[in-house]
Parts: sequence; structure tokens; C-alpha cells
Amino acid sequence: MAWTKEQEKAIVKKGDNILVAAAAGSGKTAVLVERIINKIMNENIDVDKLLVVTFTNAAATEMRERVLDSIYKKLEEEPDNIRLQRQTVLLNKSHISTIHAFCLEVIKNNFYKTNISPNFRLANTPEIELLRMETLEDVFDELYESKDKDFNKLMDTYCGYRDDDNLKAIIFKIFRFIQSMPYPEEWLEKQVEMFNVNRNTDFSETKWGNLIIQKLKEETKEFIDSLQNINKKLKMDTELEKWYLCIVEDINRLEKILKLDTWDELYNYFQDLSFETWPQKRNFTSELKDKAKAIRDEMKTRMTSKQKSIKSNILNSNSEEINSDICEMYEILKEIQKILLEFMKQYKKAKLEKNIIDFNDIEHLALEILVQKEENKYVPTDVAKEYQNMFEEIAIDEYQDSNEIQEEILKQVSKGNNIFMVGDVKQSIYKFRQAKPEMFLEKYNNYDDNKIQLYANFRSRKNILELTNTIFENIMSKNFGSIEYNENEFLNVGQDYNETELPIFKKAELHIIDESEEEIQEEESEEENLEEQETEDTETLEKSEIEAKLVAKRIHELMNGGYYVFDKKIKDYRKLQFKDIVILLRKTKNIAPIYEKELTDLEYPVFSDIGTNYFETIEIQTIMSVLKLISNPDNDIALVTVLRSPIGEFTDNELIEIRMENQNASFYNAMLTSKVHREKINGFLELIEDFRKKQEYLKLDELIWYIYQKTGYYNYVSLMQNGNIKTANLKMLFEKAKDYEQGSFKGLHNFIRFIDRVTKQSSDMGAPKLIGENEDVIRIMSIHKSKGLEFPVVFLCGTGNEFNMRDLNDSILIHSELGFGPQYINYERKISYNTLPKEAIKEQIRKELKEEEMRLLYVAITRAREKLIIVGTDKNLKKSLQKKEEMLQITDNKVTGSISSKAKTYLDWLEMVNLADKKMPDLIEVFTHSKNENFKIEKDSKKEEKIELEKREINPKVNEILTWKYPWQELTKIEGKSSVSKLAKKEINEEEIIEMKKPKFLSGKLPLTKAEIGTTVHLVMQKLDFKQTYTLEKVKELLEELEQKEIITNEQKQAIPVQKILEFTQTKIFKELSEAKEVYKEQPFYINIPVKELYEINSNENILVQGIIDLYYITKQGEIILVDYKTDYVPENQENYLTEKYTPQLNLYKRALEQALNKKITKTYIYSTYLGKEIECTTTGGYET
Repeated sequence: MAWTKEQEKAIVKKGDNILVAAAAGSGKTAVLVERIINKIMNENIDVDKLLVVTFTNAAATEMRERVLDSIYKKLEEEPDNIRLQRQTVLLNKSHISTIHAFCLEVIKNNFYKTNISPNFRLANTPEIELLRMETLEDVFDELYESKDKDFNKLMDTYCGYRDDDNLKAIIFKIFRFIQSMPYPEEWLEKQVEMFNVNRNTDFSETKWGNLIIQKLKEETKEFIDSLQNINKKLKMDTELEKWYLCIVEDINRLEKILKLDTWDELYNYFQDLSFETWPQKRNFTSELKDKAKAIRDEMKTRMTSKQKSIKSNILNSNSEEINSDICEMYEILKEIQKILLEFMKQYKKAKLEKNIIDFNDIEHLALEILVQKEENKYVPTDVAKEYQNMFEEIAIDEYQDSNEIQEEILKQVSKGNNIFMVGDVKQSIYKFRQAKPEMFLEKYNNYDDNKIQLYANFRSRKNILELTNTIFENIMSKNFGSIEYNENEFLNVGQDYNETELPIFKKAELHIIDESEEEIQEEESEEENLEEQETEDTETLEKSEIEAKLVAKRIHELMNGGYYVFDKKIKDYRKLQFKDIVILLRKTKNIAPIYEKELTDLEYPVFSDIGTNYFETIEIQTIMSVLKLISNPDNDIALVTVLRSPIGEFTDNELIEIRMENQNASFYNAMLTSKVHREKINGFLELIEDFRKKQEYLKLDELIWYIYQKTGYYNYVSLMQNGNIKTANLKMLFEKAKDYEQGSFKGLHNFIRFIDRVTKQSSDMGAPKLIGENEDVIRIMSIHKSKGLEFPVVFLCGTGNEFNMRDLNDSILIHSELGFGPQYINYERKISYNTLPKEAIKEQIRKELKEEEMRLLYVAITRAREKLIIVGTDKNLKKSLQKKEEMLQITDNKVTGSISSKAKTYLDWLEMVNLADKKMPDLIEVFTHSKNENFKIEKDSKKEEKIELEKREINPKVNEILTWKYPWQELTKIEGKSSVSKLAKKEINEEEIIEMKKPKFLSGKLPLTKAEIGTTVHLVMQKLDFKQTYTLEKVKELLEELEQKEIITNEQKQAIPVQKILEFTQTKIFKELSEAKEVYKEQPFYINIPVKELYEINSNENILVQGIIDLYYITKQGEIILVDYKTDYVPENQENYLTEKYTPQLNLYKRALEQALNKKITKTYIYSTYLGKEIECTTTGGYET
């Protein structure tokens, strides 16, 4: 492979810590693998002397495979290279893994350095969730009993007269947040103490005040620049002098703000801040004057208006008033800290008692082993120093997604100058997991010679790259986006797409659906604020329905447009396939099914890679309702859910009739006393009672599987539309129950509590994987899940949906640098408002959230190889564009950081760039649609023309071909593979009729058929212990055991003729079995039989015959005895009935067994359970007709 100059540098550079900023599609994984190979081959470093940390297990596996593949290729060139051969062995114990896998290794090798036992277990999610919940409930119970006044005040503050769920949620939120900190208790103490301020301190001396002032000055500077730019133009026209002087005065007032440093100076200044009235002159018009007024009005609104302005929202209190609120919140936070520390202490104790650790403990225990505190400073332990000596280099993949504790761990095991970091801060999209892209940025800004940039993109076509560069050159900057997206960050073409005359994709597309009616509504008197979150879920779903129809139509056009895409594997063009298309959504919950339906209606294969809807699916809710009903029959919601499902099969009218008989009792009690539908009710109640009894001794996963089988519900859903997904969901519930049972929590009640909690929190429990990457289906996935993937055609949809800022309304906000931002709540005075720390943190988190949304947009766009189609809905396109034009007019058509930060949707950014950058029309086609537009796909209505062939004489050779008949027509009626039982009933023209039975839950409870009883008797006889002496009681005990193990049901047990089983144990055959040298049960076989031996057809073809031999054994004398069990009815005095009927079948068994053993069968018996005796058969070893 030919490496670029930058890639080559990243492969060989050494001697210090190195940061590789690898842009999307730049081949960073390939570079990292080649660097490992270079270390092995050219620097003589063994692979186990390298620590390579990946983000996922899948990435670690792929990395290992790539390294091994590269080693094998080198070995092909140098087969005698012993060093290379050694690396293949060392690779098995190499340290190429996730950070958690490495930390687990550290713990297991050094457990004695901690207080955990060597046989600790990593607990599963259900177990941990329940343990945390129970621990916190215990802490709260103790606090309630102690009647602690501070706790009661805290309860009044955050819960009022409601339950304590809100306070518990705050405790859990802080607990989860601090787990990403290296030293959580220290961080907590430090941030709480920030509220212990001196009331005389100027607020600017706090982190929060300093941040607010800094942002205020940045915005003021931007306004000054805009006013100065417009004033230069006003100065050139003497007629505009009075307006020029007015703006000069405005600039002077604003520049005064830049010179003020303390909070109280700014507060006092803003109380008197006002601006001169804009000069008026009759009958005088000027575009320049109007533009200057627009800029000035925007500035005035932001600075002094009562509409969410600086003056009314931020600079509305002096330092003394602010500090008073902060000091009052200090007492509240101290109490929260006390509760949290007590919870952490008891939670740790509970885990020790159960000998378990949770996922967060992995990193914290590893760090505890690797560092020690000396003189208020953390230093490496001896264990850490051993690792430092062991590893020649530490390579970190996806470094932009690391958090603080991971950084600390890897720093402790490094030599200080041997860390190789690879990542792309523009693709840091895991802030919600406490990833710290700031760590990447700090090194990016400070590393000079040790920073390498990979900007050649080996994924996308030139037009996609140019569009990406144009969009982010405009909207991503150091002020907003944390990085200046300029020529140094541009994606450059690296992939060589061969020129072709075939129809291929050209421009990208932007489809905007305008939701406004034909007449644009007038602007509301209250100015719309771009910072507020207004989107409703219902509106999002309505938008998605229209967008999905548009997307389905566009996919239909692409699939029928004869387009070709370049296939990297075959290095040539091929026709567009379904698997080349992906639909990316910011969030998939409730939205992906809408797209799925539209594509399914077109009969296009589609797969939604989503997991958040898992517990909301009908099949899971139904089974969970069964479990709730078993736990508590008085749960009316669960009961009615099951009754209305295919399990209960009650109609709404029947349920109404039951309820009308007894309207006061629970529905369960109403069913017990109801006189209507008695038989149906009894059957249902017996079913639930059966489940309740099974629940007493079955494991939870076994109970769930028993419910599936007993009700037939599993088979039922498999026959429904998307049955494979539904059955996969049911399997996943079974697996989750199995995982739950392996934990320390047991019981149905706790499992239900856990599932309810997960559902309430909308936790993503993952989805069953149903397809492979090469299956030809259209994929629907979230942008997060698409990271690392690429597709020829990408639809980016829902770009008009507003960013989710709802968490900013939480009663306490948390930030790693700024600490806590609590809501001020005075329950006695019944007042509540944002504290200034909360305002500061709120604006910082809002900025960081939007920056992450920008990075998500970057990830989404860079997934496309050849075609990008963006779809979004604008509430009012005309008004939206007009507002953006007004903002851009102020900044001379430049999308500044301030303007970019006002975006509420991806579509806002795209519209801004489309208005501001003249390059956009060459890169993307913009289509606007009305929300009422018809996106229905018209089918071809052309009538087929009938073509009549002219009557003419047919050529004899043609006639011979047309009239040719297959000479072995009769063979087409014979299966190439058959079973012994089918051949026993053979008739060459006989068609076998297969009876499709109705599931029992659809047809009511049915008695076992004779065939089913016969099969059960066979099964029991196979389970007999031939060394055992049986009595009637012993046989019954065997049946009880089989029922306990769920090998047979109670119904089957009752139907078994116990005396007949006992009779078999008293026969000559059973006695010989007890003394036999070898016994074989249920032996399957395959044998080829010529057709002519079975049918009256002269052919040399064979039929593959399969069957199962019930029993054969080898006696002490070496005789081989073949036995076949039969449960058939036998007419009186007609023993030969069985031999005549089954001798042909036994001939096949004997023939197959003799071929397999290469020995002669001594005797062949039929054992008749009906007669209670064995019947010797005269067999030939061939098939007799």
C-alpha cells in the first residue's frame, strides 16, 4: 500500500508523545496497524510490549486480526523469519484491548492490593440497578427514621408534598456523573466548597462570574466590530453623518464594557445603560441607513431589552444578592453531599458482601492499584512502574472519546513520552458518556512537532468532500466548535474513483419541506427566541411521516434510475443495490418505524438498527403482563392486557360483560365470580395458576420459556409480519432473564421492578442483531451507530428537528469544570429561579451540546461515499430564511460564531451556509416541497399489448425442441431424500396431506391424540435406566422427575399407561439390556437405496433414506439385537398384524445398521406396548415389497 507523506510520518515517528489528528476516512486504523508492524519489524519490539487501547471490543478484535494478517503477509515474504513466527504466538497474550479489559487484567493480577477477593464477579446491569436502588432506599429510610432536620429541608426543597423520586434522581445523576472522575469524592468536595463564598466577594472572582463576563465581552466585541464595519460605509456619505455619529456614540458605550472587570462595576453600568434615539429625517431613504439600524436594533435588543436579555436575565443582581443565594444553596449541597457519600459507602459495602464489582469499579479499582497519595500528590505505585517498564509504547485509538479517569490510568502506566494518540476531535460525539474532547484539544493546540494531521480522505467523492469543507468552513470555528475549520482541516481527495461513462451520482441534494400554508402568517409581536426549546414530540412524528414518504419516493427513483456505484472490493462499478443505502436519524425512537413502514409498503427490504423501543413492543409487553399477573393477579392492567392478547383471546365485548356483573371488585375477582363465559374463564385461570405453581421452583428464564411453549405465543408471533424480529425480541427477553438469574438478586418481583425502571428511564438495552453487513437491505440507524461505517448513498433525515435541550431545565445542572448549577428554591416563600451559577453552567452546557450536534452533523455527512441526500422540515421557510438573511446582513454575509450558535436544528446551519456561501449552488441542489405535496409513487399504467404470432410452418428442429419431454417423468414425483416412515406408506402417486393444527391457545384445551401419547411412551422408554429394577412406584417416580425437568408435561404424564412401562421392564429384552456389553438408543442413520428397489421404475438413481433406530444392543455373547418400539392397537389374536405392517421398515433399519457396523444383525424384534411383549421378526436386510 502506498502511504501519504503524513501517514508515513505517523507510522515511523517516535521519541515523544504524539497526537495524530486523523480526519474522517483518512485510514487511521490502517496507519495504527502499520505502526505496530513497524515497531515489530524495524524497531525489534515484541507485540506484547505494546499497549493498544481501542474504544470497543469489536475494534480490538479487528485490530488483532489486521495485525495477524499483516504478520502472515510478511511471513510469506520471509518464511524463515523466527522473530515474525514468534509474534504470532505473542499476539495471543498481547495487550490489544479496550481500556476496561486492560483494567480488569490489572485488577485480577493485583487484587490483593485492594479489599476485593480474587474470585470477584462483574455484576450484570439488572443486578447493579436493583442493588443501587435498594441501597439508596435503605439510606433514605435511615434518614426518615432519624428525623434529620437538614434532610427534611432538602425534601421540602426538591420534593415538596410529592414522593422522594426527584431527590433520588438527583443523587443518582450526580453519582453517575462523578464516576468518570479519577477521584470522585475529592471532586465532589471541591465543587460543593465553591458555594462556601464570602458574601463580600465580587462575583467576578468566581468561575461562574468570570465565565459570564468573558462571554459578555466576546459578544460585545462582535457587536462593536459589526457597528464599526457599517460605520466605515456611513462615514463615506456626508448625508448620513448624523447616523454615523449616533453609532460612534454607541461604540463608545460598548467599549466601556470591555474596560470593566468586576461584576458590580458591570452591574451598575448596565443599570444606567441606554442608547440614543435613532435620528429621523422625513422623506429620506437609504439602504445603508436601514442596514445600520438593523445591526443597531439587534445589539440594543440583546443588551437592554426585557426579552431574555443580558440586563434582565444575567446582570439583574449585584454580588451581595448573588452571594446570598449561593451561600443558601451551600447548605443544600452539603446535605446532598452527605447523602451521596453515605450512599456510596453503603453501596460499596453491599457489593463487597456479594463479592461483585460494577462497570465503573473496573477503572476506579485499577487506578487505586496504580496510584498512591504522597504529600497531597498522586504518584505511581510499584505496580504502575512495572507496567511502565513493560510497555515500550501506549497507543490510544479514538482518543477524542476518552474521559478523565482513563487519561489518568494511561498516564500512570506510561513512561511520560511514549503515548501515541489517534483521533479526530470533529468526531467526538460521546459527551453524554463524559468524554472530554477538551483533552484532545489541549494537546492539539499545544503540540507542534508532535502533532500529525491526516487529511486525505480515502472514502468519498470530491463533491462530497467539497460540500463538507464548505459547510464546516462556515459554521465551525474556535469560538463555536472549539476548532478553526480552515484549509488545515479540509478533507482532501484520497480515493481514486475510476472515470466511467456509466450513470453515476453527481451533486448532493437538500430537500426542504415547508410546513407553512400558502399565505405566510404575520410575525408574532413577541420576538421569537432562537435559544428556546419548542419542539413537541407529536410535531416531530408528523414531520417524519411526510419526510418518510419523500425519502421512499426518492429511493424508488434511485433504484429504478439505472445508477452505478463504485465497489472498492471488486475495484469496479456495479449497479446500485439496497445495501448501498442508509437512512441516518439523530434519534430513532418512534421515528425509524415510520420510515420502515413506507419502505415495506414498497416491498423493499429494510432493517432498523434500533434498541430503544425494545420494551415497548407488543410481544414484550404481553409477556411482561403475564409475569406481572403471575406476581399479582389483582393487577387489572396486566390482566386485561393478557386477556385481550392471543393468549387469553377474550373480545372487548366479553370483557365488558364480565365487568358489568361485578363493577366494584378487581377484574380478577370479577372473573372468579362471573357466571358468563365460565368455561373460557376457567381455562384461562387454570393456565395462570399453572404458571404460578411453576414459578415456585423454575428459574425465571425457564419460566419464560415455559410460557412461550405452553401458550404457543412464540410460534404465534413468528407467523406475524416481521416475525423474525418479534421472535428475536422474545429470545432477548429470555436471555435477559437468564443474565438476571445469574446475579445475586432473585425472584420474579425484583425482575419486574428492574424492567419497569429500565422502561421508565428509556434505557437502551440493545437490540437483537438480525442481519449481517452484507445482507441486501436498506438500513435505518442513528448517527451515533453509523460512526466508523460508510455507505455509497446516505439519506440524512430529520434535520429540521430541534436539538434536545430539555436537560437544561433540570433542578441541578452539573459540569466537570464549573461544578454544580442548582435552582434556587425557597419552599417557605414558594419561589424558584435560576441561580447565577446555574445560568453560567446552562449557557456553557448549551454551547457544548450544540457543538456536539455540529460534530454529529460532520459524522453524518462524512458517512457518504458517492451520494448525500439531506431532508428536513422548516416550520415557515420564508420567515426562517428572512431572519437568517437579516442576521447575515449584520456580519457582511459571514456566519460568525455568534450566528452559528443560534441554530436550533441542522437545517438552520445548512440554510445559513446556503445563503452565505456562493459555492453552495455548485455543490448541492436545493428542492423545496409543500407539506401537502403528493409523494405517492405512481405505478406504470400502460396496458400490456397483445402480440399475435403469425401462423407459419415451424421448422422440424424447432418443433423437436418445443415438443421434447423428459424421459424419466415418473422420477419427478419421487423425493430425492425421504424417511423410513414415509416409505412405509409409499404409493407412487399418493399425495401426502399435511394437517396444519391450530395452536392450542386458539382452539381451546384439547386432549392428547393417540399419536402424541405414543410419542410420549417412546420418550419414557428411552429414559429408562436398564441397570435399575423397577416397581410401579419407581416408574411413577421417573415420570415425576421427567415432569420436573420439563421433559414431559403434566398432561402427558397423566396419559402414560404406567403399567405398560412396568411390563417392559419385566421382559426378556430388558433383562438382556441390563447385562449387555453395549446399548445404543435413538440412533439416526442415512442410507442410499436404488429407486428400482422401492418403486417399479427402471432407473439407476438412488434415494437418500433417513430414519432413527429406537434401540439396538450387543449381548455378552456378541450378538447384535435390533428393537423397534410400537404402541399401535393390535386386533385380538393377530400378532402377525404388526410384523406384516412393519417388516419392510425393519428391513431398512437392519440394512442400514449392518452397513454401518459391517456386521450381521442376529435378531430383530418389535416390542408392542399394547401386547406387553416382544415379537421376533424375520427380516432379510433388504427391502421386501
